[in-house]
Amino acid sequence: MRRTWLRGRENVHKRYLVHVAGHNLGILMRLLIGAGTPRGAAARVPTFLLFLYTEQAVALILIAASSNGFAILLMIVADNPA
Repeated sequence: MRRTWLRGRENVHKRYLVHVAGHNLGILMRLLIGAGTPRGAAARVPTFLLFLYTEQAVALILIAASSNGFAILLMIVADNPA
C-alpha cells in the first residue's frame, strides 16, 4: 500500500502491466521454442528479440530459427489503440 501511495496508482498499474507482459512473453517463448528465458533460448536455437519504443506504443518482436523453419512473434502494446 505504501508504494501505491508514494508513486501513484497509475504508475504502479503500469509497473504491474509490464511485469505481466514479461511473464506472458516467457510462456509464449516456452511454447514456441521450448525455453522461457533469453539465456535458455540462446542455448537452444538462434533467437533475436527486438524491442521498439515510441511515444504511442511499445513493440516486442521475437524471431526464432530452427532446422524446421522459423517463428516470429510480434506483440504491440499501444497507449490508445485505434
